[in-house]
Amino acid sequence: MSSLLSFVGWAVLPNYVTSILQNVYYGITIRAGEPRPQPPSPRYARHRRRIFILVVTSYLLYTLYETFHQVQVTGDFYRALGVSPLADERTIKSRFRRLAAQHHPDKRGYGDGGPSDDYFVYLKLAQDTLLDPAKRFAYDRFGPDMLSWGDRKTMQDFLFAGLQRSVPQYVVGLVTIIVLNFTYWSNWGRYWRFFTFAALITLEAALITRPKALFMPGFYIPPAIRSLLGISPTFYLLPFQILTLAQRASVTLHIFISQLTPPEVSKGSSSAPGERIHPQTMQRLAQLAQLSRATDGEATRLLQLGLAPFRGDREGTATLRKGMKEGLVLSSVRASPEVQQAIAQVMERKKPEKNGKAD
Repeated sequence: MSSLLSFVGWAVLPNYVTSILQNVYYGITIRAGEPRPQPPSPRYARHRRRIFILVVTSYLLYTLYETFHQVQVTGDFYRALGVSPLADERTIKSRFRRLAAQHHPDKRGYGDGGPSDDYFVYLKLAQDTLLDPAKRFAYDRFGPDMLSWGDRKTMQDFLFAGLQRSVPQYVVGLVTIIVLNFTYWSNWGRYWRFFTFAALITLEAALITRPKALFMPGFYIPPAIRSLLGISPTFYLLPFQILTLAQRASVTLHIFISQLTPPEVSKGSSSAPGERIHPQTMQRLAQLAQLSRATDGEATRLLQLGLAPFRGDREGTATLRKGMKEGLVLSSVRASPEVQQAIAQVMERKKPEKNGKAD
């Protein structure tokens, strides 16, 4: 359910939040009474693009943090028993005996299948799984799903069972990426989509085949940085937890790349061949743009030449600005429909008077 809500969020939230933040940005940076950039203008599109990139990047980081938080909240057998993933059988048995003395239903006076019974059964299952080398190997790499794989006895059996479940998923994922790349997604970012998918396959192959694929940053991160990031010295991630994060990150990055596709690229890829602009038309448009830039530069030079007498004269410049503002306000008032209507009514009333005087 949370994954579905995340996909809905990717489809709805970025554009909605971008519109809100852009209005807030204009409210802060643009003075009252000054015109705001409108949607067709390049300035509006540039601002919206930058804010949109900031929004989707923030949402990407939030999605990754949410996945990491879910992994930590779900926990694992080692955390339930309070032992390190590097603990030996003696430590696991000793810790289980202490927990059994605290949570055994007979010790606590429960025996009707209540929460205490369920928790004790969970602790017993954790101990039995971690004391069996083959099951411990499978649990570290495939998580609690391996408990439902039947009567597997050896590491090779668990490894083949895990591959039988992983390979079809990657085949379906590869086919989906290929179909979407040639039917829905644009060419922009295609390399990174396939690179992310290949990196995910390589990571899983390395984690499930290495003897000790355990992530414990507390061993090599300096204490000052650990305290700054809030990382506990006993913090760890099992291989199946790393794969959970990597799989979610891979899917999220695919959506992130498709969201970051430039508008002109997406429009160009979605247009039909007959709708594309002719090269000669493109050349004429380039000439027109160059002529427009030259005209704009000439107008700027003429304006600077006209303002040259006021350069260095603060009082004269202030008087000129005040007069220009009053002129703009007066012209906007004269151009308003109400004023135009009032002037027309006055002119209509004056016509009979002029005709009477003429008679």
